[in-house]
Amino acid sequence: MLGSFSKLRKKKAALIVFHQSCSWFGFLTILFHILLLLKDQYVPYSVKQLLVPFLAENKPLFSGLGTLSFYLFFLVIGSSDFLMKKLGRKNWRKLHFAVIPAWGLSVVHGIGIGTDSTEPWAQLLYTAGIMVILIVGILRYIESVVIRHQSKRGKPINE
Repeated sequence: MLGSFSKLRKKKAALIVFHQSCSWFGFLTILFHILLLLKDQYVPYSVKQLLVPFLAENKPLFSGLGTLSFYLFFLVIGSSDFLMKKLGRKNWRKLHFAVIPAWGLSVVHGIGIGTDSTEPWAQLLYTAGIMVILIVGILRYIESVVIRHQSKRGKPINE
């Protein structure tokens, strides 16, 4: 979302590297989370319960949302690094937007089943993350409206 801001277009290459690094770090964190759940003695999960949505005995709805979120993230990161050229930019871009529901499902998953979700620091992290995404999304929408309005009036864009 940041890369589409007109003021940040000159820094797009650096933003792409940052974006890809964060994507892989997040994906590896999810895999680590899954591996930890396999070893958890307090609330045990089987491989099947982790891979089949809504099959887990512990809070099946929230567990299932986490599994669906994982699959969406996997689809996005896999298509970005391995299938982008085969899909073509237009189709890849459409598929890339699956990250939005993936993120939303992961937030609901974390709030609903996270063992630390009632802790003030966790609530602060959830709230801050949600607010950042909302604010950046709103600012991006406002900028697109302003640019569209300026282009209709024949005024130069980005002045």
